[in-house]
Formats: sequence, C-alpha cells, structure tokens
Amino acid sequence: MVLYQAITKLLEDDSISMHVPGHKNNTIGQLDSFDFRYDMTEINGLDDLHEADGVLHQLNEKISAKYPGYISQMMVNGTTNGILSAIYGLKHLNRTHFIVLEGAHKSVHHALEIAEVSYKVVSKEVFFSYNFTERDTAVITYPTYTGECFDIGALIDHVHAGNGVVVTDEAHGAHLDITGAFPASSMKYSTDIAVQSYHKMLPALTMSSVIFMKSEFYEAILKYIDYFETSSPSYMLMLSMEHAHDFYISYSDEQFHKKRGVLINKLRETELEVTEMDDPSKLLINHVRHSPYTVYDAFVDASVYPEMVTDEGVLLCLPLFHEGDRYPFELLLSRIELLVFQDVENDPSLDLSFLRDKVCRRTMIPYPPGIPIVFEGEVITSEHLKSIAHALMNHVRIEGIKQNIAYYTGKEKQ
Repeated sequence: MVLYQAITKLLEDDSISMHVPGHKNNTIGQLDSFDFRYDMTEINGLDDLHEADGVLHQLNEKISAKYPGYISQMMVNGTTNGILSAIYGLKHLNRTHFIVLEGAHKSVHHALEIAEVSYKVVSKEVFFSYNFTERDTAVITYPTYTGECFDIGALIDHVHAGNGVVVTDEAHGAHLDITGAFPASSMKYSTDIAVQSYHKMLPALTMSSVIFMKSEFYEAILKYIDYFETSSPSYMLMLSMEHAHDFYISYSDEQFHKKRGVLINKLRETELEVTEMDDPSKLLINHVRHSPYTVYDAFVDASVYPEMVTDEGVLLCLPLFHEGDRYPFELLLSRIELLVFQDVENDPSLDLSFLRDKVCRRTMIPYPPGIPIVFEGEVITSEHLKSIAHALMNHVRIEGIKQNIAYYTGKEKQ
C-alpha cells in the first residue's frame, strides 16, 4: 500500500494545498457529500456518455448553457483527450495545417505529432503576420499556466478574418467568468473550440474536463472522443463535473477577495514579493534575497504545497473561497509567518555536455508546467542544456532526460 501510505502521510501532516485540483484536499465545494456507492456504470437510467440521450445528455445541455452558442461534452480523460480529439476532428474536416502560439502544453505537441499534420510554433508577433486560410487552425493556450491573460479577442479575430479556425486550450480557465471580477473566456470572443479542465480550479475530481464546440465541429470531434476516451467513463468524475458546474453557477466571490487580500498582506509581511496575475486566483511569489527554489522549499518544509516553481517564481493556485468552506486558512497564515528560508548549495557537477549537438531522442519537458524545452528530432544546443541543467539542479523534474542520457551513453534498455 505504498501510494496509500504516501497520501495518508500528507494528510496526517495537515498538508495545505495551493495547487490543483480545485477542491483543495476536499475543502472547497461539497465533494464530501459523495461516497463510493455512486461509482456506477451504464445501467438503465444512467445513460451512455458516448451516445447520450438521457441524464448525461441533459447534463451536457446544462453545462452548454454556460456559454450559449456552444455544445458541450463531458470527458473523463482530461483536457488532453479534448485536444487530441479536436485536432483529429479538424484533420478529418481537411484542416491540415496548424499554427501553435508558443507556450503550448505537451498534449498539443503530442496530438499534432500522432495526427501527422503540419504545424508551426510562433510568437504573438509572428502570429499576427501570418495570413490564415480556411485550411488553417490556430491553437492558443489561454490563460497561461501562471494566469497571464492577453487580448485573446484580437488573436481570434485575426484568424477568423482569413476563415481559419481557433482551438483554445483553456485547461486553466474553467473558472473564467465565474464572476465579473475574473477574466473572460475565449468563448466570449467566439473561439471555435475550447477545452476546459474542470478539476484545475473548480471542485471536481482530477481528469474531469469539458470540451465546448460550435455545432459545425461537433460530429467530427465527437467521433474521435469516442475513439480515444475510455468506454467505461467514471460516474464519479461526471457527478463531480455536475457539482462543479452548480458551484460555478451559484458562486459568490466576496469571501474569495476578502481572504485573498489578507493572504497577500501576510505574504508581503514575510518579505515575499507578490505578483498578482491577470487571473486573480494565481499569485507568483518571490523573495527579496532568496531564489524562487529556496522559497518553494520553505513552503514545502512548512507542509504548504505550491503548484510549481520556475525562475520566474513560485506559483500559488488560490482556493475559490466561499461561505462554509473547510479550507484551513488560519493554519495557512500561521505557517507563512513561520517560513524559514535556507539557501542550499546545489551540486554543480552535473555534466550534460555530451548531449550538445546531439539529436534529441525524446522530447524533454519540465513538469510542471509541461511546456517542452527541446523536441524529439531537434538538435540539442548549449542553451537547451543550460536550461535543463539549471532545472535539474533545482530539483525540477525533466521528462525525457533519462531516455536521452541512456541512449547517448549506451545504457538504453535493449
């Protein structure tokens, strides 16, 4: 029972979640009202997600009302499933060339690779200079992992002016528009397809996602959801999506803004620098004298678990505080007061120079956030290795690094 023991240890230590999922260790929302008896299957009266015409159809329609003009489909394989199905569906509709705004999640790159379509990763500046046509699809990540928002409407309008299609990876935006104090979804600006991870900021179980589509794309995308998604979707996940949607519809942000303000003041009292992101549920934390990695370690040592750390800072995902929530807010404040920042000398002996000028055998991805540094088939440069070594020395996980090292040291498993 190794996993059980590891999770139990975290709970026994009263670990505090400043990361996803949005239920924050079951302290936000009312998932505690569920029990395992609800883990059912496609028996009479419970419908079939792959060809819904009963209660699941009603639930999809209920969620569709979140953004009029879109058809929604619940998914239990996460937003990755939605991205994969959208790209395959668009290929089926002869949309064979993709322009990807830089900063896309690995799931976008994986989907484009296995769909065997042509694509190009571009900056915002290049994006606006590109002449989109009816064969082109833009893939835009909005908001970013860290909660940055930008003029998504201008990007969508530019694509639509050339009769192109827009897919928005809104994995980190299921809570957008929850009140007027939060940024607007890309669906408010007429994106064609948007995929939201309900579990990231709303109180739903992990892997709970919803894809929103304009009607002309519905059948093609649903075909591939049927191909890629499990034929035995979890009723617990779907039930949690219904709960998260009801939470979204009825949410009041009074407690959120009140507690957010108290938290920001407490962080600043501890000599922490707080950057308030465009998405008010995200804060980026730094220290006036210590590195972000030292700050991250201080939080973890206090059993407060942030979402991630990069050179830009420590990312905190705030709970959507509400009346009657069970989040340990006072305990969080007391632990912040007692944070101890101790710089640790990292081992500088890591030598990856033998990978320089080699062809990357497996895409290398810091996770989180899941945005690739160097792609399979690309030549590994000194700059790539500098970024990778820096991340590894600061205990950031790099997916794919072991496979590259093993291949070029002759230690790959036969």
